Amino acid sequence: MRPLRLLLDGFGCYRQRTDVDLSDVEFFALVGPTGAGKSTLIDGLCFALYGTVPRWGKENVIAQALAPAANACRVCLVFEVAGKRYGIARALTRGRGGQVTTKEARLDLLDPAIEPGAQIEDLLEAVAEPVAEGPDEVRSRVEAILGLSYKHFTQSVLLPQGRFAEFLNATPGDRQKLLVELLAFSIYRMVGEAARERAKRATDRKQNAESQRLELADATPEAEAAADARVTELADLTGTVQERLTALAGLRQRAQDTAAEAEQVRTECAKLAAVRTPADVPDLARRIAEAERLVAERQTQRDAAESAETAAQQAREALGDKTELELFRKAYSDRRDLTARLKQQEQAHVARTAKLEQAAAEVGGADDRLRRAREALVRAERAHAAVALAEGLRVGDDCPVCLRPVTGLPHHPAVADLDEAGAAIEAAEERRGQAQAAHQKAVKLASDTESAVKAIQGRLDEIAATLTEAPGEADVARSLEAISTADKGLGNARQDTQAARKALADAGRQRADLGKAEGKARAGLARSRDTVVALGAPEMGNADLAADWNTLTEWARRELEERQARQPGLDTAAAHALAEVEKAGTALMSLLAEHGVDGAAGPGGAAAAVATHAERARGRLASIRANLETAARLDGHITALAEEEQVATMLGNLLRSDKFERWLCGEALDLLVTEASEVLMGLSSRQYELDRDERNDLVVVDYQDAAAERPVHTLSGGETFQASLALALALSRQVAGLSAGQREMNSMFLDEGFGTLDENTLETVGTTLEQLAADSDRMIGIITHVPALAERAPVRFVVSKTGTGSTLRKERP
Repeated sequence: MRPLRLLLDGFGCYRQRTDVDLSDVEFFALVGPTGAGKSTLIDGLCFALYGTVPRWGKENVIAQALAPAANACRVCLVFEVAGKRYGIARALTRGRGGQVTTKEARLDLLDPAIEPGAQIEDLLEAVAEPVAEGPDEVRSRVEAILGLSYKHFTQSVLLPQGRFAEFLNATPGDRQKLLVELLAFSIYRMVGEAARERAKRATDRKQNAESQRLELADATPEAEAAADARVTELADLTGTVQERLTALAGLRQRAQDTAAEAEQVRTECAKLAAVRTPADVPDLARRIAEAERLVAERQTQRDAAESAETAAQQAREALGDKTELELFRKAYSDRRDLTARLKQQEQAHVARTAKLEQAAAEVGGADDRLRRAREALVRAERAHAAVALAEGLRVGDDCPVCLRPVTGLPHHPAVADLDEAGAAIEAAEERRGQAQAAHQKAVKLASDTESAVKAIQGRLDEIAATLTEAPGEADVARSLEAISTADKGLGNARQDTQAARKALADAGRQRADLGKAEGKARAGLARSRDTVVALGAPEMGNADLAADWNTLTEWARRELEERQARQPGLDTAAAHALAEVEKAGTALMSLLAEHGVDGAAGPGGAAAAVATHAERARGRLASIRANLETAARLDGHITALAEEEQVATMLGNLLRSDKFERWLCGEALDLLVTEASEVLMGLSSRQYELDRDERNDLVVVDYQDAAAERPVHTLSGGETFQASLALALALSRQVAGLSAGQREMNSMFLDEGFGTLDENTLETVGTTLEQLAADSDRMIGIITHVPALAERAPVRFVVSKTGTGSTLRKERP
């Protein structure tokens, strides 16, 4: 695992966004005063991967990730493993109650085409494939990708402050678990399990093959030879049966032909014997002749009636159309009636004219009376006005009329009553209204009679025009009487014609009914002839029904006698041919029985039965041969499975974890101890080296104490750091080779401990770290307060602490 970028925002003492670019770093040092936040950077890397930090104590405590005054934090890490680039993002939030929860945890496979020095957001957004989401799922996938659990990661890659010697002081069991995981030795455990499973499958398959082989015990060369002989026998029998079936088919055909001929003659005899003249044919012929005579008689009667009708029609047409004569007769009648009505209307008009003149005179008198009544009213009104003006006048007053002084008062006589004058006017107006109404009525009545007189006179003028060229009224009456007599004669003639036609139709229907009976009789004759037409029946003349039947029956009698004479000989020949067929069929069935062929219901099934047995024989032969091949193949398969079972069982037993894995870890530990001893000898001025005892515990060999061995926990603090550093460096160098390329420790982070070293040892450690970073593609990061060691790092990250949190500055000498 090689980290490229680390982002801390609100994590621990890094309250502000801090982006750590490690993409171009091989060997670096984190420097700064105590409490500045150096170890927090390494904590952030560990938290991004596993969601926890060694310094927090419990793995599930995440509240310490947040800065005290922060309510949220975000940690992102971009790293590479085995040529693939991954990105992790974790975000925490603090709730109202102070509880800290995970808001986001995501692991993605990233596109490696983006430059590592680009913005970290660009790197994280270049997602090629989502890998995991959620705290637990992300941690599980990280452990699978790195091949290290959280515990083993902090013992081999990240050596945190205060836990540097855990691998050195670990128990043999814990150390073995770390080596198995770190060096990918679990592959051998998987191989052992796979070998044991393969051995079990091989055993099962071998037992199954052996069971199948027992089922093929009858597949022998002797059985193959017998089956082959049976196939040959049935092939020869097939040819023989085919020859006999051909001969049998000829005999059967001959028997069928003779039997068919005898049956044909018997059928023809039956058909000829069935030809008989029906009993009603003579009477039917007589009735047909009578009906034809009656039809001829009715035709003569109809023709006479039609001739009489034609003569009556001609006589009527000679009298002409009676429409004009009837018009003339009506005109003469209307003229008489209208003349009488005209006389009556003229008399009425004279009387009404006299009444009209009288009514007009009465209207004039009423008008005069009304005029006089109105004049009297005016005079009375004036008189009353004069009296009213004169009343109260005195001599000397001005006259209201002439405006002159009154010289004397005149005497006015008594005046008429105004009410009486008004009533007289109303009476005069009422009498004038009555007179006017009577006059209007008289006008209408006179006008009506005048119009009636004019209308009648106009109609008489029209009739006169119609009768200008008409014959006399007596001539019109005589002509209409003659036409009426002719119409009656024509009607009687038409009735006679209809009766004659009906009688003819009745006679025709009777003949038609007999024709249907004759048709049925003719159809019966045709049907009877059709049954024997193939035997040479004679043609029918269709002239006389009885004669035609007689011709057919006489011919049928002669033909029947001839066939009855031939029938016995044909029956004898058919019986002899059938006996020959039965004899040949019995011989064929005997042949099948001799060769063990059954299943044939008769000679007709012989070929199929032989073919079935031949097919079975060929199938048995093929089955035996296939079984022989299968048996040989099973024998070889059983041998191969037995070898596979033996090898897999042996490999599975050898690779059991309580044997092989312990031995393999011991060998790996020997290699680590050997290289770590070389490093430790250099760090301790050749005083110490490491070794393991018979219990697999690590011990230190002290050459200043006569090479005495003592437990590693007896070392002082500085000596313990030297031994732990030697093991860590040896493990970092050997992990790729010991894991057969399955694991790569591309980075190592060492937190403190260098202050316990003297100058010479510190020089050796510095040289060793420089060589480790230069000789391999490995990142080395150290946290130190020792300036001499920090100055040897090509890159330094200077951590400072301000009032708002920690800051980071990247420096190169």
